[in-house]
Amino acid sequence: MMRHGEVPILFCQVPRSLLVRRVFAATAVLVLVTFAWGGASAPPMAVAATPANPAVPDWTLRTADGGEISLHGALARGPVLVVFWALWCNPCLHELPHLDALARDTAGRLTVLAVNQDSPRGLARVRPYLQSKKLGLTVPLDTSGDVARRMQVGGILPFLVLYDARGNELYRHIGYREGDEATLRDKVMALFGDAVTDSAGAK
Repeated sequence: MMRHGEVPILFCQVPRSLLVRRVFAATAVLVLVTFAWGGASAPPMAVAATPANPAVPDWTLRTADGGEISLHGALARGPVLVVFWALWCNPCLHELPHLDALARDTAGRLTVLAVNQDSPRGLARVRPYLQSKKLGLTVPLDTSGDVARRMQVGGILPFLVLYDARGNELYRHIGYREGDEATLRDKVMALFGDAVTDSAGAK
């Protein structure tokens, strides 16, 4: 029960139609792979590099700026904040500028990956939106929803997880309300061993 004066947590649920399309696409790929291999033995698996931490699922995605990034590759450079968002999620859009500010303030010490969850049809609007808002975030594109499933996002956005450089999960949060950005910043600063700064800027 929400107390008087408390700011509610806002979140969005991934549309059922999008979830259905993603499941259908994943099933179609599985069928095609099985058919291609004649239904005999499973196709050979590529040997992956040693993961930063077995508990952290690795993934590689194209980014909105045309690049490519992997979770383990980012972890090799230090702590990582992974955030799932979409253009149709208003709480996500309210949170993005705070994430962008955090990424700028911790550049070189923290990698912020803002994983976009829009469908292929909405993909064309992602980069223009980022540019219009002057957001410099690294935005991997998870149009299939595969990464969200592997990281057990559960269909609720925004969703974020903070990892240390070894891939240990330090903090997880679902939804967004005003003030959450301060809590997240405190978690990140504590990870670096920095003094926590309050809203007035005093340490």
